[in-house]
Amino acid sequence: MKTAMILITEWHLQKLIVSICFAMAALTSLAQGPVSFHAKVGIGTSNFWGKHSSSETKIAYKAGIGAEYVLNKTWVVQSALELVSIGGKDEIEYIGKANINELYLQIPVMLAARLTMGKDYHASLSVGPYVAMGIGGKSSGTIYNYSSSQESADRSFKMNTFGNMLDSNMGNQRLDAGIMMGITLEYHRFIFGAEAQVGFVTVNKQLNQRINPDGYREYLPKNFASFFTLGYRFW
Repeated sequence: MKTAMILITEWHLQKLIVSICFAMAALTSLAQGPVSFHAKVGIGTSNFWGKHSSSETKIAYKAGIGAEYVLNKTWVVQSALELVSIGGKDEIEYIGKANINELYLQIPVMLAARLTMGKDYHASLSVGPYVAMGIGGKSSGTIYNYSSSQESADRSFKMNTFGNMLDSNMGNQRLDAGIMMGITLEYHRFIFGAEAQVGFVTVNKQLNQRINPDGYREYLPKNFASFFTLGYRFW
């Protein structure tokens, strides 16, 4: 079963990469408007939000390459291929404490309004959806002991974040999606920005099924992250 899951995951990842290549090729084939490319890195914080999630923030990172297609003097379409490291520290009822790290390959598609502030200055406000595929990450923490035996103690664990709990993984599903917002200031070729992304997908349904079989107290965590970014436009 584990081999089959790995093959399915690799197939989804390959399909995602092929889709990205086709999307980039489609942008560059549009001869009527200028296309520019850039690289970007970012650092920030992330946590989980959602029903009965009490997540603490943790440091988050991102890096990627992107393309921008100019529609007119005001509007541009932006997309990118990003490697994003997010997650959170949560205390899960009836389970214990968990430090969950998620590594995603992510594609946002943003519509941005650009304002020219001077010869070498531009500001823009962007918003749009994103889709992400989990490709790695480790989770660690402590499982509480609820036994009446005094000889038993809390147990530490470390496991892969993504994958079925029956295979000794944390149980997070690989697909994530949501909405992203950003504001940037450009000076010459340098890009300074701030971004936030809100996930709409419950990242772990297996934990909820295990601790909440009767539907009394649900645990439905979703991703949230914010970044300060620095980029450079190549052309």
